[in-house]
Amino acid sequence: LGLVQIATRDQIFLIDPIPLGEQGVAIIGEILLSSERQIVMHSAGEDFDIFYRLWQGLPPHFFDTQIAAGFVGYDRQSGLQRLLKDAMDIELAKDATRSDWLQRPLSEKQLQYAAADVAYLLPLADRLQTQLEQQERTDWVSQECQLLIDKYVNKPTDDRLYLNYSSGWRFSGAKQAALQQLLIWREQTAREKNIPKTFIAKDANLLQIVDKGVNHKKGLADVGLSHSQIRRFGDGLLAQVQQGLANPAPEPAIARPLTKGQQKRYKQLKQWVLKRAEALALPADLLASKAQLCDYLVARENGQLEKDSPFLHNWREQELQSFLDQQVYPTQLEPDAG
Repeated sequence: LGLVQIATRDQIFLIDPIPLGEQGVAIIGEILLSSERQIVMHSAGEDFDIFYRLWQGLPPHFFDTQIAAGFVGYDRQSGLQRLLKDAMDIELAKDATRSDWLQRPLSEKQLQYAAADVAYLLPLADRLQTQLEQQERTDWVSQECQLLIDKYVNKPTDDRLYLNYSSGWRFSGAKQAALQQLLIWREQTAREKNIPKTFIAKDANLLQIVDKGVNHKKGLADVGLSHSQIRRFGDGLLAQVQQGLANPAPEPAIARPLTKGQQKRYKQLKQWVLKRAEALALPADLLASKAQLCDYLVARENGQLEKDSPFLHNWREQELQSFLDQQVYPTQLEPDAG
């Protein structure tokens, strides 16, 4: 944590956490995690890892301007600079975004950037709230913010990360164990060294290492790792592969992706989502992600919608699922064996 930026209605605070020590940083957490206030953030997910790491919690009430923007017609992936330009015709400088926030003293340019980065959040939130009220979508955004909190609270533990790699479903039990071991090690190493996971190896690299049974450094180069990555992490990667291959097959195994028949039916469902999204004037990927739609399809075909539908208990149940449930498609466009 290099800097904490907080704007109220009246003031902007730039708080240097480095000299505060553990106790001082804990007090900041008490303020931000208080149940008595709502805080405004932009793309809050980027900060939630820090919240968890420092304060073992997440803000119970928050309004995410990036989430809200997607519900009222702005690009749902807009960074703060672009959204301020589109919504309020305010331009923020970008030249200090990737500067070193641990250097001391911070430059005047950094301080000005940091202050501007939060100065307009509350006016932006006010404008978005007004638009949400006009479109009767305030509750949708509240639910979506809560879903983001739930996602982080229920984040998979390191030993279950392998389940997210559907392309590994064909791997033998030993290779799935090797993939599991590599992912655990990469996650923990990145955390300890405070670096992005991709600095160690990309997902595609790890899958190829396992798939090809790489057991020497030349093989690491063959699957795309740089000389720097091999020098720093090559020994660890090779050791973890061998350890993983010796481990028992993990449970559960990686789920098989959609069959060819299901893929065709998925495309049909996707067309209905596009139609419904157009009617609601929402981005289709906000209305339903690929993962959500796949889960819905499987639950529907297994007769488990009432239990397993990903749209239950939020605004999508009424606005999307009730629409999709009425659509009929052939249950067997082609045999599902392949």
